[in-house]
Amino acid sequence: MTTFTSFKHPLTGIALSQRQLALMLPVLALAALLPLVTNDYWMRVLIFAFLNIGLASAWNLIGGFTGYASFGHGVFFGIGAFVGAIGIVRYQLPLPVVMAAGGVVAGVVAAMFVPVLKQKGLYFALSTLAVMMVFDTLLQRWTFTRGLRPHDLGWSVPPTLTLTEYYFLFLLLCAGVVATVILVVNSRAGYAMQAIRKDEVLANSIGIRPVKYKTIAFVISAAWPGVLGAAYAPYLSFVSVQSVFDISLTLNMILISIFGGAGTVIGPVVGGVALSVIDQVAWGNFLEYHRLIYGVLIVAIITLYPGGMVQLFRSLSERRQARLLAAATETQLARNDHDASQALGRP
Repeated sequence: MTTFTSFKHPLTGIALSQRQLALMLPVLALAALLPLVTNDYWMRVLIFAFLNIGLASAWNLIGGFTGYASFGHGVFFGIGAFVGAIGIVRYQLPLPVVMAAGGVVAGVVAAMFVPVLKQKGLYFALSTLAVMMVFDTLLQRWTFTRGLRPHDLGWSVPPTLTLTEYYFLFLLLCAGVVATVILVVNSRAGYAMQAIRKDEVLANSIGIRPVKYKTIAFVISAAWPGVLGAAYAPYLSFVSVQSVFDISLTLNMILISIFGGAGTVIGPVVGGVALSVIDQVAWGNFLEYHRLIYGVLIVAIITLYPGGMVQLFRSLSERRQARLLAAATETQLARNDHDASQALGRP
């Protein structure tokens, strides 16, 4: 009997990872030049876009590639932000150290909730949402996490970098998340995750251990938000439960992934960029109808193209190729008719 464990790591996966990582380089180079031509406002917009892309890409690993939609993933971002704030303010730790600590703590917390991964569908989604509510309450009640003084309700974190430095920091972190997703989904573990998404029972029957690979996906997808949260703490300046445990953070991760194309590497990137542009255009030109326009466009794309913007681009590309093929075929037929006519001596 052939089992999943009997397969070797496919060379196609390695080659695909290398190609996708190589495609990131010109995009990173272009993004690195943007501070030269943008003002502080647009740099802040781009920082927020990088943050959203990173969070959505991390969520996409468990929600898109593995098929387990987590509605409490914002808890890991919040934990990372609190680790960053406490580390910087209480212990005077440097930013790289608190970022690493944020990722480790978020990953360990995710590993503690492995039993939740045995649930499926709506039950899993509600369980993860409940976890976020639990941490929301704990961090509000625990004096150690509320601030330096007992009556504090948050942490005032001094900025450690300039705006331009924050821009490059979040650009690199965003690239790190996307690179991690590329390496994971093109590995044996990534193929196992995608098999679980398609049919968990069948995957289990061929030797894939669902809990093991769901745990890998969950921990990795939790660790990166922890890193991003710790990096975001000094940029945000004031960290409280209300500011970093907002349910809208999780909803943004889900929305960006689905709008761009869940279960694809490029989907959260496209979704993050597209929604950031739509949000800014709608906000700047149609302030009173900002939310209406934003919502209608999201519903329209998801309804017409369930695969998100990635499916839309593929559809447009296929139509263009079909038109080019039809034109080439028509031209070839006309040429054949012309050649046949000449062979028969007709004008």
